[in-house]
Amino acid sequence: MGSIQLMSDAEKEIMKLIWDNGGSIFISELLEKVEESGRGWKRTTVRTFLTRLMEKGLLTAVRRGKNCEYRAAVTEEEYLSGQARNFVDEVFGGNVKNLLASLLGQEKMGTDDVKELQAFWEKCREDMK
Repeated sequence: MGSIQLMSDAEKEIMKLIWDNGGSIFISELLEKVEESGRGWKRTTVRTFLTRLMEKGLLTAVRRGKNCEYRAAVTEEEYLSGQARNFVDEVFGGNVKNLLASLLGQEKMGTDDVKELQAFWEKCREDMK
């Protein structure tokens, strides 16, 4: 998968509503959920966010009669994983070891974190066999 584009905070809120709805939602349902959230966004504002998300390749739209269904083109996990990869690539030259060294050097990871990470790596190695 190629690089996944960043979303604005507002776009993330829209995608979160879609992801929490199983990855697809009709525009009418989405507008209801936005209204329930108390954000105060108008219909045109929501449609602008949807258009931007489609332009970024994160969302697709399918016409269903008079209603439009929006479908996430990536899962929340794929998005988060892609952003983590982008961060490591941009900040640490793609080297995860440098990221971990930075976190350890700043004492951002405690002993329990290191043990948990070690267990994670061991499980990954087992899964790769």
